[in-house]
Amino acid sequence: MAADDALWGSLSRAAIEAGRAVRGAAEEAAKDLSGALGCDQQRLRWPTGLLGGPTIPQTYTAPWEAGRRLTWQDGYMASCALSVARSLQQQELSTATVGLVAAQAALHMRPGGYRLLQVGLNTHRVLHHGEYRRLLTGVMLHADMTHLVSNCTSVVLEGLPLERRLGSPAFLALVASTSLTSQGLYLLSTRLAVRFLPNSSLANDYYLSFVVGFSGIALALRVVGGYMREADLAAAQVAPSEEFVLTAGRLAAWPSLLMSHALFPNASLTGHLCGIATGVLHVYAARVVGWLARRLGLRRGRRRIEGGRLAAAGGHAWLDLGGAARHPGLGWQDVGSQVMLGTGTCLAARWAARARSGSSA
Repeated sequence: MAADDALWGSLSRAAIEAGRAVRGAAEEAAKDLSGALGCDQQRLRWPTGLLGGPTIPQTYTAPWEAGRRLTWQDGYMASCALSVARSLQQQELSTATVGLVAAQAALHMRPGGYRLLQVGLNTHRVLHHGEYRRLLTGVMLHADMTHLVSNCTSVVLEGLPLERRLGSPAFLALVASTSLTSQGLYLLSTRLAVRFLPNSSLANDYYLSFVVGFSGIALALRVVGGYMREADLAAAQVAPSEEFVLTAGRLAAWPSLLMSHALFPNASLTGHLCGIATGVLHVYAARVVGWLARRLGLRRGRRRIEGGRLAAAGGHAWLDLGGAARHPGLGWQDVGSQVMLGTGTCLAARWAARARSGSSA
């Protein structure tokens, strides 16, 4: 018995020493290779080229081509087309909204597509390698045709009324601001997850997730538009129904988020949540700015601030986000409802992920 213990002890020590020797040889080889390539070990671990990985967008084959059958994606895109047509019957086209949709469609049609690992938003590549181009490519590119049609539909439905209320320059400024804010929240959340929740799936996204799509901005615009529509009803002394609040009001983004993740389980839940949070932050930030402006009695030339709105000779107002910042229900109760819905969405997504993994096993 003692001889067996001694034998196993010797084998264990030999295995440990062999492992150390292999690790040392690998480190020396990495140093030699990094010196030959003129880069440090961190860049060797995360190569700048990132030439591998999938190509986006995925090839789309129309139903009348190759005789393929109709799928639910075709039906979904048809419903999006009907929604856009109905919206265009009620309001005219706007320059900035059309330009956003056209730019995304033109980038989507590029021959050869793009390498996802080169263009997707990835926190590690942005923060540690300074690849800030991903802040643009990550929102303007899409994974497939269904992804593009879904986001462009949201841009048309929410962009037209917002642009008509704010004006094209202010609407584009809002799009740029929501884009930077939502992506900043995404980078911050994944970076904090690595620091404080290293074993979480959000921490894995820091290195492994490459996100594309306009969804976060579209959800932020939906939130701002919902507050604006409810504020209009309040100004007309009309109480919004619960159905209106959940379909066209300030909480309408949450049913849209649940439906999108039911249809597209691989979509970035973190990115979508950051988009909704961005919309809420913009509304409250506009409310605070309007309050400060009134307190300071800001005056400049022929412009003046009245009731949280920047009024000019032509009657244009953009400081209160088209009236969204004048929503009478802003406050802790509203913030609490948004937080509760966000928490419920995260729990539902976690349950759905476990159900999918259990069924696949």
